Amino acid sequence: MTLEKKLACLRKREGLSQAEVSEKLDVSRQAVTKWETGTSRPSIENLQSLSRLYNVPLEYLLDDSKDLSFSGMTSAEVVEESKSNIKEKRKKVLVLIIIGALVLACCIALIAALFEGNQKTLDLEEIPGEVMPATGSDFNFSL
Repeated sequence: MTLEKKLACLRKREGLSQAEVSEKLDVSRQAVTKWETGTSRPSIENLQSLSRLYNVPLEYLLDDSKDLSFSGMTSAEVVEESKSNIKEKRKKVLVLIIIGALVLACCIALIAALFEGNQKTLDLEEIPGEVMPATGSDFNFSL
């Protein structure tokens, strides 16, 4: 199996996106895409980082004669594990969205309660001085 196929399979086995791998290695997402399509090859430093990230020996990545069975998994197992990892990530995202919505609702309720408690009414009888009644001549309307 070629390096680019190994990199794609290992990433999927770990349930990572190309963007997540790029963040962990501090490279661009496009670089990871190029590695997985065979357009370019990672540097030795990046290969070492990839071997640590995917928990495989560097020799496994460099030797095209080694297959996924080296990592203890068949291709079908890799696909199945990838599916389960994706399901787990979706559950986590859903839980985070629900928690975020609850926090947002609590914040809105708290802000509404604070504003409602700060409403002040103006009682004209408490204003010092004399209040004059308004007459029609006090207001001029023109069209």
